[in-house]
Amino acid sequence: MEKFRVILILRVRNVTIRQEMPADYGEVCRLIKASFATNADDDGTVPDYLDELRVKDVFIPELSLIAEIDNKIVGQIVLYKTDIKTPNGILTELLLSPISVHPDHFRRGIARAMIEKSLEIALQMGYRAVFLCGDPEVYGKLGFSPSYDYGIFHKSDRGAEWSMVREVYEGALRGITGAIDTV
Repeated sequence: MEKFRVILILRVRNVTIRQEMPADYGEVCRLIKASFATNADDDGTVPDYLDELRVKDVFIPELSLIAEIDNKIVGQIVLYKTDIKTPNGILTELLLSPISVHPDHFRRGIARAMIEKSLEIALQMGYRAVFLCGDPEVYGKLGFSPSYDYGIFHKSDRGAEWSMVREVYEGALRGITGAIDTV
């Protein structure tokens, strides 16, 4: 796949979405802590998870994006490589994790805008689908469906509603079956 730098900036309701840079890491860490603190199940490890992800070969810098309002980071999203084990071999696609929006900016379309922008870039890079582990009620509103609807099952739970996917373009997963580990 061709490497390129994300230069295109999306503006939605005074929101700028751009590629995350190493200089942003500290502020992104604080954002994630604030965002996940609203979740009763938060164990405080998401910033560490992201730090570890950034040094792995599955990390794609062009798909690590931040959302800013007035030069302040209010959202972040990361898509990275994941494998689907198919009858014909391994197919590499994308996994979304984590995505965060600062609590002061919840329900303003920032998460949706970041997802749409990341899908645009994923399409340009040649990917077909984005998987995630999440609440079907929340992510269903953002265009995600249970992966089993496409014949792609979570490796440990064939009926996992929370193992979700969104095609980057319509029909992208047609004819593909297999197993994925979204956790």
